Amino acid sequence: MAQAYLQFNTTNFCVGLSAAPVFLSQTPTTTRTTTRTTTTTTTTTTTSMAALSQVALLAGTLLLGVFLGSIGTLCLTSGAAFQTSGAEVRFLSPSSLALRVDGASSVATDDVVKHSLAHPAAKLEPAPKVCVVAGVGPGIGEHVARRFAAGGCRVALLARDAGKLANISETIPGSKAYSCDVTDSKLVEAVFAAIRADLGEVDALIYNVGGGAFRGYSNITAETLELDFKTNTLGLLLTAQQVGPKMAERGRGVIGVTGATSSWRGLAYTAGFAPGKFASRGLAQSLARDLGPKGVHVFHAVIDGGVSSSTSSNTSMHPEDIAETYYNLALQPRSAWTFELSMFAWADATWYSI
Repeated sequence: MAQAYLQFNTTNFCVGLSAAPVFLSQTPTTTRTTTRTTTTTTTTTTTSMAALSQVALLAGTLLLGVFLGSIGTLCLTSGAAFQTSGAEVRFLSPSSLALRVDGASSVATDDVVKHSLAHPAAKLEPAPKVCVVAGVGPGIGEHVARRFAAGGCRVALLARDAGKLANISETIPGSKAYSCDVTDSKLVEAVFAAIRADLGEVDALIYNVGGGAFRGYSNITAETLELDFKTNTLGLLLTAQQVGPKMAERGRGVIGVTGATSSWRGLAYTAGFAPGKFASRGLAQSLARDLGPKGVHVFHAVIDGGVSSSTSSNTSMHPEDIAETYYNLALQPRSAWTFELSMFAWADATWYSI
């Protein structure tokens, strides 16, 4: 019986179609060798090639839509084969296939063609085992801690309010609370020594501490500006100094810094906040230049808009989604690291930074 063969190939799917019915059969994945045979047949078909092409095209169009979604995955994972009366596509493995075509002319040849479908999986960084989240409270800090804990991390929770920390820690498996003022160098040194003793060497640090005064310059005191710089920048320096050297020795690790719209620009009412965020961003850049070539991924995340846990809000970012982004960055392949990204809610038309 005369027939035609149509092949559709994507990165991870290949399907053979013909004018004849198609049946799906299971074939052992160990079948990797086929023989090449030549068979001489006589055909008396009177079907014109034009008519045959039309039939094949119609059948191919119909069958492609039916089989593309579900059967492709099944074949790749189970070693199945597409078979027709004169064609077969056999998946030898998830990365290769064998194609055999029986022609309908007077002399037909069974050709075995192997096509590589190999698309190497991204080489993700190892998941962190010990993570320090500095600046834990309801919102981003808490949800980042939850996400890293869900990934199997032992998480150290840092904040000044020991009571609030204890309540959050009780609901996050594998976490431990540490009361810490990150602007106090002696206290930071003591707390990180305790973390290493309790949980092990730190391979992820998320610096989520922020603070300042939203006022105009005429209402900013020297003490206010000093606190702005200490909270946003000095604390980052002190905590990074506790984990960066060991990360560099191991050749891996991640330091994430939470920024804000004020990291990029100052407004009339952010004179007591934007300077510290500018400085924090600059320090993050310096850390990335220093530690990046040593295998430590430093990223700066600009939270460009409001954050709310309310699922009914389309104009505010959800902290659990921000935390998911942070975790993905921690695993990002080192050949294509992100240093800075901006996040905003999809329906937030203000989009402050663009």
